[in-house]
Amino acid sequence: MEERHCALEKMGLIRIVQKIKRRFSENKPSVAIKQMIYDFSTRERKKHFGTDNPDKVIYIIRGYDYSSRFCIAPKHNLLANYFYVVSHMFYAESKGWYPVIDQQNYPVYNSMDYPINGTMNAWEYYWKQPHNISLEEAYKSKNVVLSRQNFLSQWDLGYAVENYYDKQRILEFNKICRLAPLNDVIKKQVDEAKALFPQDKKILGVNVRLGAHSVHSEIHGLGHPIQPEVDELIGIIKEKEKEWNTDLVFLASDTEYAVKLFKDSFGDRLVTYQRKRAELGKEFKDDPEKEMYKKSNLYQTTLDYLIEMELLACCDSLIGSVTSGFRYAVVQNGGQYSNIEVIDCGTFDK
Repeated sequence: MEERHCALEKMGLIRIVQKIKRRFSENKPSVAIKQMIYDFSTRERKKHFGTDNPDKVIYIIRGYDYSSRFCIAPKHNLLANYFYVVSHMFYAESKGWYPVIDQQNYPVYNSMDYPINGTMNAWEYYWKQPHNISLEEAYKSKNVVLSRQNFLSQWDLGYAVENYYDKQRILEFNKICRLAPLNDVIKKQVDEAKALFPQDKKILGVNVRLGAHSVHSEIHGLGHPIQPEVDELIGIIKEKEKEWNTDLVFLASDTEYAVKLFKDSFGDRLVTYQRKRAELGKEFKDDPEKEMYKKSNLYQTTLDYLIEMELLACCDSLIGSVTSGFRYAVVQNGGQYSNIEVIDCGTFDK
């Protein structure tokens, strides 16, 4: 028993050494040191908050600590943060633990300073808690694990195009995501939005995300996939319309610029969801310069974004390059698309 314990300790030490080596091989020394300090200060911790749920381990998923001077991670938007949470849900389920998402004590990009849909927990603005364990109950529980405040990359679909054609992998993500479905308020709005789609028509869904994802944008999302030019994308769609025998094109986009070009090309065959978008002339500007990203509009903007991705998930076919929203649509669809085309234009160099 003692020999086995020593062997496990040795394996743990080897993993730590390997991780340190990887940090220094992938980053400048100053960045690697910051990452290691951040990893240690935001590591997983065991806690005892009360006497509830003595037969369960409650796993509280904490967001990044952006207040730390050692945190170098960019702020995640709504659905990038969603997949951060999903990575921790995979981890919790692999341990037999019960995940609970805390975006109230650990605020995220879209956290507001007033209740939304009756809650201050930004996760619950849109989704239910897995296993229906409330945040209040979690913090009264006997056996609690506070998550590390970092992405668990072993449970990530990433940007590799082949992952989005892998139905087995998509179904694994879909199964985990079904543990935390849309809450009743948001589900009702999504269901109402689905009335946009005639039941007897085959819809080709298209995702266009220009902010920080276009070569023409003022600021690029380093390491992120580059969006195809809109004119180029329209040409691809016209070819696929014929090949896939679709009836209508649904465009999900954050810019009026893309909507205008698509209307000019597809006319009455184009379907869009009515929402606030980046104004014409601001499509390639940094997000803070756009009206839709002002604090007073942020909840509605993130809600519209989520509804558009839910609509993409209902389409017969899908075209786009990988973004967090595209990933969300593919996962929620659960491998049911008749056709899918993932466009690879490379990534912005880190």
